[in-house]
Amino acid sequence: MDPLVSTLVLILLALLGARFSFSTERVPAGPRLLFRTGTHFLFLGLALGPVGLSFLSEDAVVQLYPLLGLGLGWVGLLFGLQLDRATLRAFPRSLHIVALGQAVLTFGIFTGLALAAGRGAGLVGTPVLALILAAGATAAVSSPAGIAMVSSNFLVRGQVRQFLFFVASLDAVVGILALQITYGYLHGTEVMPGFEIGVTAFWTVADLALGLVCGILFLWLMRLRPGREELVLYLLGVSALVGGAALQLQLSPLVASTVMGAVVANFSRDSKRVYRALQQWEKPIYVVLLILAGAQLRPTTWWVFPLGFGYFAFRTLGKLIANAVLVRTIRLPFDAPKRIGLGLVPQGGISLAMALSFVLTLSGASITVLGYSGVDLLFAVIVVGVVLSELTGPLFTQQVLRRAGEIKPAVEKALADGDVVRAQAEALGRTESAPADSVPPPPGGGA
Repeated sequence: MDPLVSTLVLILLALLGARFSFSTERVPAGPRLLFRTGTHFLFLGLALGPVGLSFLSEDAVVQLYPLLGLGLGWVGLLFGLQLDRATLRAFPRSLHIVALGQAVLTFGIFTGLALAAGRGAGLVGTPVLALILAAGATAAVSSPAGIAMVSSNFLVRGQVRQFLFFVASLDAVVGILALQITYGYLHGTEVMPGFEIGVTAFWTVADLALGLVCGILFLWLMRLRPGREELVLYLLGVSALVGGAALQLQLSPLVASTVMGAVVANFSRDSKRVYRALQQWEKPIYVVLLILAGAQLRPTTWWVFPLGFGYFAFRTLGKLIANAVLVRTIRLPFDAPKRIGLGLVPQGGISLAMALSFVLTLSGASITVLGYSGVDLLFAVIVVGVVLSELTGPLFTQQVLRRAGEIKPAVEKALADGDVVRAQAEALGRTESAPADSVPPPPGGGA
């Protein structure tokens, strides 16, 4: 199909999808999180893509790559705007250490387990290492969406809920940076034979510098206080610029755009206005990104399902162990449950954006695993793993909050009876009698 027609249809689907598909109050918790994070649009893209109806052909998807760059830039910019130093300083240092530390440990545990499994299956070499490192980077990331959904459903108040939300809102920093370090390590190898100058640190600094330059450029554009429509145009342009430039240089568009967002958040007087504009258009752009990502999905073998379950199991185990170690090592302002890491199982859209970034960056690489394209195999495995985490994550989060006493039996009973007023009274009665929270409300989290 003609790329122009495909683009117009995608825009229509994005507007319709953003309007109708994110309201899912009557859907059970696990599937509801899938719908709220838009994961179902991946399967719509799969149905419309070359594997399905071929509405989006291979050539059409390639010609629409600029939209993918724009979407990745938008996601990173929105996430970076939440890294406001004034907000982050309001949280105790111990929470920052645990939030970032558990992501690093999860990455290490996942990577170690995956490397051991790969060696046991006879899979070794730089291409396999590249796939495992990329998978480990996505595994380090959690999503606040599942925690927010459970909190809203059960009117949860308390320090464990705030801790989980804060960690899930911040740990993507580690995953995004780990993916860029992976790219830097692969430059000049058989996986990325081009751009052979420099070392890992050089390419990582280059990605950070790209985000800094684009952030300064955006601040310069903002000096004249543009109107609402003009601001959206600036945001579209700068997101496309940073995402496209990073992909062209085989860098991470998410790192560059996150740095750009952090620059705007900390140095612009209009950062809140920018954040509102990004949120207003977040869903349509996210829908386009997911549909095009789904068109890239190639489930070429049934092995993606057991491998996806293995990805989910390794990641869950990593989150569980990493958080158990840190909450026993770092003194927190509350008593953390033993299995608090299970509350971070929900994974969300940033992991999918990272996986898509990997697919685009290595689209020209020749990586073969088990006789199949390694890039396509990895993307399909991560999608299966994310779906499993979204289906089971809310149940794990409920168990953690229930064991911590932050989901009250009286509230659950009132909600089961359909008495929302009584449930709200029970929830508020608990918070009034309990000690004040030792940490402030968490920052807003992305998908």
